[in-house]
Amino acid sequence: MGSQFEIALSVIIVSIVMFIASLLFKDKEGDKPARIAFRSFYFFTVIFFVVMSANIQSSTLLLDFFSDVFFALSGLCLTIGILWRCQSKIPISLVCSFAVIYVISDKFVIESSVQVAYLYNVILSLVCVYALLNRTQGSNVGDKGMALVIALNTLLLIANLASFTGIINHEFSTQFMVTLFIFAPAYLAGLTIFLFSSYMLDAHKALEIEATTDPLTELYNRRFFLSESKRMLKAAERHKEPLCVMMCDIDYFKQVNDNYGHKVGDKVLKAFAHVLSDYLRGGDILARYGGEEFVAILTQTDKVKALTVVERMREQVEKLSFETNKGTINLTASFGICEVQDYHDIEMSINHADNAMYDAKSAGRNVVKHYESVLA
Repeated sequence: MGSQFEIALSVIIVSIVMFIASLLFKDKEGDKPARIAFRSFYFFTVIFFVVMSANIQSSTLLLDFFSDVFFALSGLCLTIGILWRCQSKIPISLVCSFAVIYVISDKFVIESSVQVAYLYNVILSLVCVYALLNRTQGSNVGDKGMALVIALNTLLLIANLASFTGIINHEFSTQFMVTLFIFAPAYLAGLTIFLFSSYMLDAHKALEIEATTDPLTELYNRRFFLSESKRMLKAAERHKEPLCVMMCDIDYFKQVNDNYGHKVGDKVLKAFAHVLSDYLRGGDILARYGGEEFVAILTQTDKVKALTVVERMREQVEKLSFETNKGTINLTASFGICEVQDYHDIEMSINHADNAMYDAKSAGRNVVKHYESVLA
């Protein structure tokens, strides 16, 4: 009795500390507020162990009922937080129904109330583990750590359930019960550490994306392109593979912004970027170089293959049209290509491709030019 009370008190203290730590959690803008569900989990965990502590000292039907309710709410909030954070397709209404069924059924199976509580916890835990390992955005180390902590807790619960069926004898059951209580503070601490890690890893990933990606088109930005291209040139030189640099520019894009507004201009840029992406392979790299200019490196590609690929891009861009309240916008673009000769100077190849692109504009726009044709 005394040891259970002391463990409950330690869990209360740990839960309060973890609740304070959860105030640092911050969900991405537009995501469901998982952080609120996690804070509610810690809050209801504190209340549950406070009620359980009182029940240990003096057991009553009312305290039993409240302990069931707060136990149900604690597990429910944790599960909802994980489902929201993982953007899981598992309906929230389903886990809410589990909580309601648990509270109601526990009143009718008094002799087996512990087993019902364990079963409820096992079901929600399995839902959490599944959601964490199948996260829509991809599971990070923090998510997998949370799944491991929850899985270990689930194994202890299943072991206790097995003891009631006679698979595990009563002596082992008692040992498992003690282990479960002792594990509670470590469970909460481990859960919070990995949850905090998950949020931090997401924040780091977001910063990395922000530093390397153009926010409008979601392509790489100029800075990342220049950095990554140097690595690609070294690899191509080592394997003696051809590379081509492509520069392209939307024709008369300034008129689009001036006549139709920047909102339409942004829509045009995104559609144009999408067309370019569709014709590139996994090893190629495409970036928004600035304004309406885009640059790409085509790996394992000589000038003949590059001209074929880029010509298809030009044809597809020519098919783009945008309906606005001021009329239809038909799009064309000019393309310049340069086969890399100096594997130690990407800037030179970019300048050559840029010269070829401006030659395409001088030739009437909506054409593809190779750098050699500029010199001819």
